Amino acid sequence: MALLHCDRKAANKVVTWFFGLKILMRSRPGLVRLCTGVTMKFARFEVNGWQSYAVVEGDQLRVIQGDLFGQHHFTDARYPISNVKILPPTQPTSFWAVGLNYADHVAHQVENLDAERIARDAQTFRPWQKGVSCIIGQGDTVILPTESDYVHYEGELVIVIGKPARRITPESAPDFILGYTCGNDISSEGSWHDDPSNWRKKTSDTFGPVGPWIETDLDPQSVDIITRINGKETDRGNTSGMTFGCYETVSRISQFVTLHPGDLILTGAPGAVDALKPGDVVDVEIAEIGCLSNIVAAE
Repeated sequence: MALLHCDRKAANKVVTWFFGLKILMRSRPGLVRLCTGVTMKFARFEVNGWQSYAVVEGDQLRVIQGDLFGQHHFTDARYPISNVKILPPTQPTSFWAVGLNYADHVAHQVENLDAERIARDAQTFRPWQKGVSCIIGQGDTVILPTESDYVHYEGELVIVIGKPARRITPESAPDFILGYTCGNDISSEGSWHDDPSNWRKKTSDTFGPVGPWIETDLDPQSVDIITRINGKETDRGNTSGMTFGCYETVSRISQFVTLHPGDLILTGAPGAVDALKPGDVVDVEIAEIGCLSNIVAAE
C-alpha cells in the first residue's frame, strides 16, 4: 500500500533497479556479490569430459555459461553433485601462501623445528608461492614422494581473488575478493626442511589440495578451521588468531605483485600439524564453506 502513495518517479526507479539487478544476477553473479552483497557458492566441475562453472543449489549444480570472472550467464541445465567430478575451484596464475600466521602454529613449530629461525621469521610478513602445478581438487589423491621422510597436513582458509588487484588498501580489499575456499598446504618438513626455495617441501605434485567450491558469503575474520585424519579431529583453530588478516594479506601482496582473478592465497595453518601416511583420509572443514577431503597414497 505504501507504494501507492509514493512518488511515481521514485516507484519507477525502484522497479527499474529491481529488474536491472535480476538481469545482472543472471549475467554477472560474481560482480553482483562484489557490488551488492548478493551471495552464492560457485563450483567448477567436469562431466563426460566437459568442464564448466556452476552455482551450488543444495545437492544440484546449476550450470554457468561463459567465464565466471568475465561475461557469463546462468542456464537452466542442472547436474546432481553426485554425478560430476568437482574440480579445483579456479585455475590461478599464482598460488600464494602466508607462513607462520598464527601464534599457536608458531609455538608448535618452535617445539619441533629450528626455534630461533621460526621465532625470527614469525615477526615479519613472509608470503611465498606454491607452484600452480601442485593444485588438486576434492577427492583427489595426495601422493607422498618416495624421497620424503615426513609429510604433514596444514588445513587453511584460502582467499579467492575476484578482479585485478594492484596497490590496494586493506579497507578496499573486500572489493577485490570473490570469496573463500578450503585448502591444505601439504608440506614435507623432514630432511627437506631447509630447502631454500620450497620447491620440494611445498610444491611437490599434489601438495596443493583446494576446494570443494567458493563461498562468497563469509566473514573471514572469525571462522573455525577443523582438520581431521581418518575422521578424528587433529587440529582446530579460528581465523581470529591470524597475525595478518585476509584483507591485510591481499593488500600487502598487491603492493608489489598484481593479483589476478582466480588467484589463490593460503592464509596459514592455525595450530598443530602431524604426519600423513598412505591410506589416510584428510579432511579440512570450514562449516560456512564445506569439507575438502583427500586420500593419501605412497608414490
